[in-house]
Amino acid sequence: MKNLMNKVIRQTEFWVFVIIVVLALLIQMRSGAFFANNNIVDIMRSMICPALYAVCALLAFVSTGPDVSFPLIAALSSYLAIVVTYGTGYDGPWPLVFLIGMCFGALMGALNGFIIVKYKFPSLIVTLGTSSLFSGILLGAFEAERMELPGTLQRFGSMNLLTVSNEKTGLGSALPMTFLILIAVYIIAYLILNFTMVGRGVYAVGGDEISAERAGFDVKKIRFGIFVINGMIAAIGGLCYSVMSMKYLPTEFAGGEMVVIAAIVLGGARLTGGVGTLKGCILGTLLLTMVTNSLILAGISVYWQKVFIGGIIIIGTAIPAIQYFIGNNKSKKVKGGEAA
Repeated sequence: MKNLMNKVIRQTEFWVFVIIVVLALLIQMRSGAFFANNNIVDIMRSMICPALYAVCALLAFVSTGPDVSFPLIAALSSYLAIVVTYGTGYDGPWPLVFLIGMCFGALMGALNGFIIVKYKFPSLIVTLGTSSLFSGILLGAFEAERMELPGTLQRFGSMNLLTVSNEKTGLGSALPMTFLILIAVYIIAYLILNFTMVGRGVYAVGGDEISAERAGFDVKKIRFGIFVINGMIAAIGGLCYSVMSMKYLPTEFAGGEMVVIAAIVLGGARLTGGVGTLKGCILGTLLLTMVTNSLILAGISVYWQKVFIGGIIIIGTAIPAIQYFIGNNKSKKVKGGEAA
């Protein structure tokens, strides 16, 4: 039992969970509204798109390195899917529109993967460059503007999984059907990462590329495949955002990548690769979503919210470093004792 407790305490996810609980209790004590049904639903709704993007960031960090192109892939792929839907006059089931967007997203992700794998350029530099490229194509070449969604997406956007109303304030909140898409993506990602050879390969490649090759993993295929999958997930996130907004908003996608990356690092993903879990990913996203959405309940201004977020990110990213330092010291003491 003691060993189990020590193992739990050493996990970054445990401390992030503790911070979430403490923060929730503090906000509840200050405002009395954190655990209101409409606020809980609002938090769940607000974390749908960031949590989808967080899967992209996690897969990239674990296997290759930072990927900051997913917001612009989301913007461009969702735009193309909507344009194709309008152009063909399609008005059938919404999943086909998502499939079209995923195909465009896969092509953009493949461009990232090809450059990174073929020429061995740093993923951060490449994805920064392709972000600018996709932004230029979207806003420059296509001159994308905000527009109404096709009928099939509007109907999907009007469907809610859950609707609640706060009896005290009279405020109501709705949880959209896109929440089920988020759950489906996480379940699929969890099963692949934890129960398949592909998942083992993803972690192996990020941990030690040479050892992964010796173990029989095709490093190039895994890294290329990760960016293709990231493009598909980003496209899903972009269409979910549009559906939840009930409009296509081309300028609303960029700028959120650093918060998403902060969320997965906060959840235990290491900048050096090979380490990170979906559990930590969702906890980190939940924490930052809580801070963004709920500190207003405590009467804290927007500017101080940013300070608070920055402080949480610094503390969260320091935890793995402290754990590593403590682990190294213990190892040195053990070796010193053996030598004596």
